[in-house]
Amino acid sequence: MLSSLISAIRGSDKTGEGQQGAKGTTIVLTSDLPTMSDFGGDPFIAFLSTFPHRIVRPILKKYFKPQLDEEGRPKFVSYGLRRIESILSREFGEENVVVAHPETLNRFVGDETRLIGISSHDPLGFAYVSRTYNSLLGFGGDSVNYFYFRQLMRHPVIQNRNKEKTKVMVGGPGAWQIKEMDLQHEFGIDILVHGDAEHDLTNLVHDVLDGKKIEKEVVMGPVDPEKDNIPPITKPASYGCVEITRGCGRGCRFCYPTTRKRYSFPIEFVMKEVEVNIKGGVKSIFVITDDIFLYEVQPRFVPNREKVVELFSKIAQFPGVEEIHLSHAAMAPVVVDPKMIEELSPILLEKTKRRLNGEPYVTVEIGIETGSIKLMKLGMRGKALPFDVEQWQEIVDTGLGILNDNSWYPLCTFLVGSPDETEDDTLATLELFDKIKDKKLLYVPVLFIPIKGTSWEREKCVGFENITELQWEVISSAWDRNIKIWKREDERILKTIGFFFYWTYLRWKYGAKSIRPVMKFLGLSNFPLLKSRVPTPQTGIKK
Repeated sequence: MLSSLISAIRGSDKTGEGQQGAKGTTIVLTSDLPTMSDFGGDPFIAFLSTFPHRIVRPILKKYFKPQLDEEGRPKFVSYGLRRIESILSREFGEENVVVAHPETLNRFVGDETRLIGISSHDPLGFAYVSRTYNSLLGFGGDSVNYFYFRQLMRHPVIQNRNKEKTKVMVGGPGAWQIKEMDLQHEFGIDILVHGDAEHDLTNLVHDVLDGKKIEKEVVMGPVDPEKDNIPPITKPASYGCVEITRGCGRGCRFCYPTTRKRYSFPIEFVMKEVEVNIKGGVKSIFVITDDIFLYEVQPRFVPNREKVVELFSKIAQFPGVEEIHLSHAAMAPVVVDPKMIEELSPILLEKTKRRLNGEPYVTVEIGIETGSIKLMKLGMRGKALPFDVEQWQEIVDTGLGILNDNSWYPLCTFLVGSPDETEDDTLATLELFDKIKDKKLLYVPVLFIPIKGTSWEREKCVGFENITELQWEVISSAWDRNIKIWKREDERILKTIGFFFYWTYLRWKYGAKSIRPVMKFLGLSNFPLLKSRVPTPQTGIKK
């Protein structure tokens, strides 16, 4: 049945991937607007999609204007969607697979469409940053990501399809959120897919096209990149994304990537994807990895300086590459091999447009998470390897010093409300803040969220309504430091005005425990009413 369907489509339509009119393309792939957008080529602007839509949607609107080719297909889409496109095109033929923008779905979905595949990233706004800062603000509606995912699922083309003939399949890293909130039926999703697609997806799609009965929820089998013949992308991805490693292995209990087999993609594979992106009109390259220092890593997580430097040198030297973005890194490898940072820095500083006080700098996301050795031992001991976890605070302080000396100013996350966190653990994080107070970084405190598929998936979700005063202190101290590092002195008055206005709301919503940290944020910690009962980070003894 499948082969005759494909043959009929190939025989009756010689125009390939172009506009299909009422017939439609057999397999149509799409995603919500934020996931589809490239935010002017800056992946860090995309973080705004995690904030309430009424506040930031007017700012982001200009980035959501479709960039289409002559046949109405988006020029740039998310890397995950491009990977799915390459897998399915190899199996079913390019003429039977198309990626469509949400605003042009009607051009490609028609009578002969059998599958609408939707990639989800943060569909309900449950990612760490989304939930933390939507909860903190408390107004402005759902996150931008949720707003536009809901809009996509209500699209007339999806709602009015022939539901017997055309199936809707949703996958991607955000699929767990839909299951968690039991929204599969409400969104009209026929098949919810969890896990990496490279091993099982083609068999699943064969079954859909053959009209076989399929479970409403499907878990993909584990992928072995060495055996599963993963194809490189064939069309440009947003930001010029290329995948250099997959998996991690450090064993953090709150993190999904640690469950995947660690693998470094051959440099030839990476450079093929670099070429596809640059020839497709992208001017930057964004390396996708759970840790850039895992590339061809040696035993006990000792970084392979030669291979890492070679990789980034080749990317930087490729004609047309104007900028290189980094995704994630770990702190311990920086301390293991400071010379690696010294050798990488001139390569990356030449390929960055980021400036602080007029000087170029490199940034990358690093999960510090806590200053507590106890919490490190309980949930993220592997972060310290190859060092002893007892040295964690020293590793962080030393690593930040090495990075700063080479003009790297990382974005560092700190988990608030980890399982089994006590006042002593929170104080340890505040002690770490004091230890690194002279370092340049962007502090990003995030509330703990149990993510499906991780060791801590059954732990309690943390909300602002039940965090302690000391945990408030971590959040307010973090953003106070950010203002001092990243804002000009003459802009501090704006912070003060804004937070005095907002303080009354925080007091009303979260109660008295939020007052002292917010006042400290405003630089008013010496106010007489605040001088009693303040636990000190050094001793925890109440004054």
